[in-house]
Amino acid sequence: MTMWPRRRQRPPRRLCPQLDDSQLTRTLTHLEAQIAAQGDNLAEANDRGALTYPVEQVLRDAADDWDRRMHRLLVLSTIPEASVLAHHWRSREPAGADALLLQVFADIHRARATGTALDIDATMRLCRHAAALAPPDPAPWVAMLSCHRMQRASGAAVQPVWEAVKERDRWNREAHREMLGYVSPEECGSSALTVQFLDSVTIAAPPGAPVAALSLTHSLARYRRALAAGGIEALTAHRHWNQPHESALVDHAVATWPQPGFLTHAAALADLNLLAYVLTKATRPRDAWPVFEAMSAVATAWPWEFDGDPLEQVQESHRRAFRARIRSGR
Repeated sequence: MTMWPRRRQRPPRRLCPQLDDSQLTRTLTHLEAQIAAQGDNLAEANDRGALTYPVEQVLRDAADDWDRRMHRLLVLSTIPEASVLAHHWRSREPAGADALLLQVFADIHRARATGTALDIDATMRLCRHAAALAPPDPAPWVAMLSCHRMQRASGAAVQPVWEAVKERDRWNREAHREMLGYVSPEECGSSALTVQFLDSVTIAAPPGAPVAALSLTHSLARYRRALAAGGIEALTAHRHWNQPHESALVDHAVATWPQPGFLTHAAALADLNLLAYVLTKATRPRDAWPVFEAMSAVATAWPWEFDGDPLEQVQESHRRAFRARIRSGR
């Protein structure tokens, strides 16, 4: 990630799931043009290589930068045509691990986004095949974690998969987010197990690791849970951010995350969006301004979408932060 500029930033004008990954942005732009040219004939496209080559290249160029590869896989899997692209790619390269992984993550995304059932057994077979084809890659194992989480698998089934991810990419951001969901009281764990998990990560992770936002992600989930509970709990939910532990957590993030060079992982700007959102909910718009500067007008759907149209939400919060900065005279 490049050093973030220190100048007045305009409000974000669009959502950027690719964040500041310029090669991925070019790939998505090229794909959009190719897909538009094919119209309704994408599934019967004659030159399938022209469609899939940019996807193949952007994943290949990430090499063994597992953090960057994971980010690119996740973004590519969310485009509506991902499954068709994966099918074309697999028909040309049946022994290609990346083609299998694009199919797997596209299927997982579609199941989560639409609430439709995922064929867990078939998906797990694809994951194991990809893992055999590319032994060093943590992505097949991250996908297996997703499958286990969706089927509420036992800890005995999840643990070896979790260990396999860590052996390949110790601070894999997506794997930790999957495990955070798995150990939550809403799924297969408890509040105590969640705290234990977060403590184990916080103690061991180096500063600025890809998992830097894990505790804040959990804190936001607790805040959202209070809002969803209704009644007096919802009315007093805003106090969540004034609790000593939560306040210290946010203070530390404000002091470190926006600093140039502190967060260098592929999804750093997504984590800064999380921090800006939390500061908005905590009514700390002045503190949010340096975060918005560091975001460089790159907006993500999550978590702004919790409160309505995400782009409108982030733009309004940006305006509030700028006004607070002007009023403070700094």
